Amino acid sequence: MMTDLTHDDVRARLSTAIREAGSQKAFAARAGVSAAFLSDVIRGNRAPGERVLAAIDLRRVERFVSLRGDA
Repeated sequence: MMTDLTHDDVRARLSTAIREAGSQKAFAARAGVSAAFLSDVIRGNRAPGERVLAAIDLRRVERFVSLRGDA
């Protein structure tokens, strides 16, 4: 089942994963990204990339919704 998540939900999941990994550096190594990139993601300066999202069992899905309320 897929559930829509907010940016805050993603940041919370990322924070939990970093804590479980023991450090930002350890999580970054596990995800295959630089510690600097991960730091930018945490500060909100960059969006999490595919590697970071995959490391927390997420993927980005683009959606379009009607602003008029019709299908």
